[in-house]
Amino acid sequence: MNVPKARKQKVNQLPTPPSFLSYEEVTIVFSGMTDGDDERGFVPGYHFKILNADSKEMGHLNFRVGDTEHIRMAAGHIGFEVAEQRRGNRYAFKACRAAAPWVSEVSGSVLITVDPDNLPSIRTIEKLGAAFLDEVDVPQGDPHFLKGSLRKRRYLWEPTLGS
Repeated sequence: MNVPKARKQKVNQLPTPPSFLSYEEVTIVFSGMTDGDDERGFVPGYHFKILNADSKEMGHLNFRVGDTEHIRMAAGHIGFEVAEQRRGNRYAFKACRAAAPWVSEVSGSVLITVDPDNLPSIRTIEKLGAAFLDEVDVPQGDPHFLKGSLRKRRYLWEPTLGS
């Protein structure tokens, strides 16, 4: 299994992201950085708002840069969430496709994780062309485990490839 291993970086060492990226009618707008936390296994990353054609916020996309057990076994490098009333419009897929060229510049491939019962997100990840790796137990001390997420399906996404 070829799980990506990114360099350990601090926020100020990460490349400056584009202010916005688009795919079809969806735009993702950079809204800030998240700090890493070595003790918790959190890595620094980028936060983007997902906007529709009317510039209304539909959700968010996170891109985490680094390699820890938390990333490999629970969080993944890419995370997305679409507001419940906005789901079913492929916003998460389009946001990932918008981010793909830039993500591929920072990291050749990334992990995306999902709870096994989250079928809409699984469909999104598979539509991106991500390759299923395996299903793993979330470590007991991980924040995802503590919130009730006990298993994760792991996918490897090469953002330069795909739909």
